[in-house]
Amino acid sequence: MKFLRNTVAGLGPRKASQKLLDPDLVKRCIEGDERAWEQLVHRYNRLIYSIALTLCREPEIAADILQQVCIELYRRLDEVRKQESLSSWIATVTRRKAYTYLRSKKPMEPLFGAETVACRDILENVEQQHMLARALATLPPRSRRLMELLYLTEGERTYEQIAAELGMPVSSIGPTRSRCLKKLKKVLG
Repeated sequence: MKFLRNTVAGLGPRKASQKLLDPDLVKRCIEGDERAWEQLVHRYNRLIYSIALTLCREPEIAADILQQVCIELYRRLDEVRKQESLSSWIATVTRRKAYTYLRSKKPMEPLFGAETVACRDILENVEQQHMLARALATLPPRSRRLMELLYLTEGERTYEQIAAELGMPVSSIGPTRSRCLKKLKKVLG
């Protein structure tokens, strides 16, 4: 349980390996591998915290919910049926914990439909960003950097500028981009 407290408190590893897939990490966690547990929590702590903060809007409450979700994950890890969709399970548990907290508070003002829809959109966006980041992590470093330069950085760059930065021929950017997009599409389903 010590490793659970340390990991949730932010004392865990700063760089967790993204190479192991969730089912492999879950299996190792169930077998008692503390490093696998640290990697699993590190992989999902930003997702949990951002969902909790979006719903509760208080950093202290979001940190408490992060801890509650990690404890529930630790206790129920062997009950997770679809380990390949662990992020969905974690997001659902996080939302439930946040809603439980919100229900326990007396509402100061009524929630209206538009605000609820906006909040749901924000949560979906956070989950999509997390899934994209995990999918990008499956690419080799140079391919990942190519995708970042093409789609995720500010300002437009020409193929020539990107080729110079990556040290690759201009003619290979298009085919590499195409292979990367196919792999990302496959990973994202």
